Amino acid sequence: MAANHDDVVALYERYLAACNAHRLDLVAELVSDEVGGSGVDDGLAPYLRRIEVVLEAFPDYHWDLQQRVVEGDTVVARLIGRGTHTGTFDGIAPTGRSVATQELVIYRFVQGKIVGCWGDLFPVVRDALTTTGTVTT
Repeated sequence: MAANHDDVVALYERYLAACNAHRLDLVAELVSDEVGGSGVDDGLAPYLRRIEVVLEAFPDYHWDLQQRVVEGDTVVARLIGRGTHTGTFDGIAPTGRSVATQELVIYRFVQGKIVGCWGDLFPVVRDALTTTGTVTT
């Protein structure tokens, strides 16, 4: 059975709202225990830990949706993430810099949960912290 477009959009909107509220408990409700994709390790705990790393380094981090494409059970999102670097991120000591990064990410939903997530958040944030410039929105 094909995924319902409106249901997939609603699930993604709930997920993004939970991320922006820094509510990992709510994020966990929307992500499969066997999620795979962006990290070295698959599974819910490593997935949540990657988000937690971002939020520890950027306590005010917020994702703004710029564009979303939905096809079947898949959501492709272009996001602008913003935050102030006050904690260690990926080995980079706090800089106090405010960053804005463009992130591209693909999510796959099955039975109301994210089962796959492929994105470039860590590289783009790392690049923003080690180079100067602005993001195009």
